[in-house]
Amino acid sequence: MRYIDVVLALVVAFVAQTVLGHYLPFLSHYLDLFTVVVAGVSLMRGRMFGLATGTIAGLIQDSFSGGLLGLNGMVKSTVGYLAGIAGQRLIIRTWSMRALFFIVATLLDITILTFVGHLANIPVVVGEGLTPVSVCLGNTVAGLLLVYMQDKWKQDF
Repeated sequence: MRYIDVVLALVVAFVAQTVLGHYLPFLSHYLDLFTVVVAGVSLMRGRMFGLATGTIAGLIQDSFSGGLLGLNGMVKSTVGYLAGIAGQRLIIRTWSMRALFFIVATLLDITILTFVGHLANIPVVVGEGLTPVSVCLGNTVAGLLLVYMQDKWKQDF
C-alpha cells in the first residue's frame, strides 16, 4: 500500500498538469504539480522515496515536455532527496512550517532547473510571464492540500 498512493499521486499530477492544463491554462502557469508530489512524498516518506519519486516524476515530465530528456529527472530527484533529508531532520508539523517547506522546495526546483539549463545552454522558462513567487504560492497551496488529504487518510484508516 505504500507504493500505490505514490503512483496514484503521480498519475493525478500527470493528468492535472497535462490534460487539465490544456483546458485550464492557468493551472499549468501557477502550479508544478510534479514538484508538489515529490516534495510531499519526501516530507512524508523520507529521502529514498523522494529520490525515487523525483526521478520518475522528472522523467515523466521530460518525456511529455519535449525538452532535454533527463533534465527534470535530475532536478526533481535532487529536490526529492534534499526535501526528504529536511523532512527527516526537521520537525515540520505546523501548517506554517509546511508552507515554508513547499516554498523552499519550489524555489530549489526553479533554481536548480535554471542553473543547469544555463550550464547546458538551454533557455529554461519558468512560465509565460510568471514570477517564481506565483509558482511558489500555487505549489504551497497544492502542497498543503496534499498533506492535509494524506493526514485525513491516515486518520480514517
